[in-house]
Amino acid sequence: MPRQRSNTDEGAHMMTQLADTLATLVGNQQNGPRSLIYEFKRLTPPVFEGSTNPSEVDKWLQEMEKIFELLGSTDEQKVNLASYQLQGSAYDWWLMEKRRGENNEEEASRAYTWETFKESFKDKYFPRTYVPTLVAGEISRARRFEEGLRNEIKRHVAAFELNSYKMVLNKALIVERGLVGDE
Repeated sequence: MPRQRSNTDEGAHMMTQLADTLATLVGNQQNGPRSLIYEFKRLTPPVFEGSTNPSEVDKWLQEMEKIFELLGSTDEQKVNLASYQLQGSAYDWWLMEKRRGENNEEEASRAYTWETFKESFKDKYFPRTYVPTLVAGEISRARRFEEGLRNEIKRHVAAFELNSYKMVLNKALIVERGLVGDE
């Protein structure tokens, strides 16, 4: 006949489990980033490989933000953890985005925030047809800016067929720096 636990045994067992859990949590706090990654992966965050389906893009961002809120992540941690979940063409995009930021003196001096990440991510993965009037306005603004550039800059920038003012501006600045360096 199996021995039944008494209330005292059950209470002692629960106290031991609680002590073990607390010890683990304290140990994880002392390990810093390593424990954050462990806790992040334990929550099984979604992977993003690239998609132009607005609901998939939005769902991935929402899931990531739920996890970040639960973990109490800082801006820098959010960017690092989110970029860790990018794979395939999405990771390739991220590498180019980081390089672009590092090569742009104005952006390199600022930390890459979660808001900046989301803005760039949405620029890349929300299809242009998703919000037609907004996109049409943005494309029109980009073309007007492009038309006002000096010819030698415009020629280089126009070849990229960029559809946002921000992208045209960044490319124009890079081209201009290259032209100044050639003189």
